[in-house]
Amino acid sequence: CIHIHIIHTYIHYIQTYIQVHSSQALYKTHSAVLKQLNQIIPNLPDLTSVQTNLLTRNCTIIIIMIRNVWRLQGLNAFVNDGARKGCRSLSTVVSNRNLSTSSSASTSTSSSKVEEEDNLVKIEIDNNIATLILNRKPVNSLSFELLTAISSSIKEVEKDRKVNSLIIKSSSRATFSAGLDLTELYNPSPTRLPKFWRSFQQLFIDLYGSRLATVAAIEGHAPAAGCMIALSCDNRVMGNKAGVIGLNESKFGICAPPWLGQLMLRSIGFRNGEKALALGTLYKPQEALSLGLVDRVVEQEDVLGVAREVAEEWSAIPPHALVACKTLSRKEFIDDLIQNRDEDVDYFCNFITNDKVQAGLGAYLESLKNKK
Repeated sequence: CIHIHIIHTYIHYIQTYIQVHSSQALYKTHSAVLKQLNQIIPNLPDLTSVQTNLLTRNCTIIIIMIRNVWRLQGLNAFVNDGARKGCRSLSTVVSNRNLSTSSSASTSTSSSKVEEEDNLVKIEIDNNIATLILNRKPVNSLSFELLTAISSSIKEVEKDRKVNSLIIKSSSRATFSAGLDLTELYNPSPTRLPKFWRSFQQLFIDLYGSRLATVAAIEGHAPAAGCMIALSCDNRVMGNKAGVIGLNESKFGICAPPWLGQLMLRSIGFRNGEKALALGTLYKPQEALSLGLVDRVVEQEDVLGVAREVAEEWSAIPPHALVACKTLSRKEFIDDLIQNRDEDVDYFCNFITNDKVQAGLGAYLESLKNKK
């Protein structure tokens, strides 16, 4: 019984530690506690089946708590494997994380491709606030390369424990992001299309589940997937002359994926969201503010300044508290996408390659050419 008490003391200790410390410190604590548990357990031949089951249950609880925190730190491999694999060694977890990262953000290994992707996103860090600048001219349309570059940049910023907030802006004041690059969807490559969609999913997971306080500084148009980036941020600041924002996918014959549509419904309410999705409505700044699609509308020249003020406000929140709050409100939705990720890819690829959908995309792209 005294041994069981010691084990439960360790369990209580790590549970408490998880709640109040960063993941970097958690690595060391998790490793040390599991090492001590592994030293104790072999010396308990007299464990009853009830005691063994209780120990197993409590160790599983530890793993679940750790993965809930680490999911927001970017350790998606741990989330995917879950507690069912038990108390794996820390080195295995880190190794799997590296494999997951390279898989979700896989790109060509050629130096020219790396250089190209480096130019797609710029990162600036000032004290504890980072700014991610979308830089794919002319309108930041989200290609596979840009999506993976954004995800990679978010992960890199998260590694800097001094940084608590991330502002996302565009290098163009006319357009925040025009959404998905439709040339990825029209007459798509059968091998590239699934990778492209996974990179879109991954960006949502990385941004919506980031440990960082995230602020969208919207100085230009943000339709479709551009709106997704904004919605995935914790706070959205929009200029009063910034153009329009919304999910307008229905206008060119497709529909927002379920996880994005649900995010819209949660943001602006069911009925408003239902109409917005069906009609593909794009909202002007004040309309977006009244619906809750953005949090602030400010003078155009004040967008970045106000975004920084918001980032500073959010940075003042203790990091562990922010992570806990995000876990509380977002875990269910992120987990749902992760669990149904393959089905979402299959459905989208089948849908987008449908003859009628392809015809609609072709007509929409042609109409864009005629406007130029």
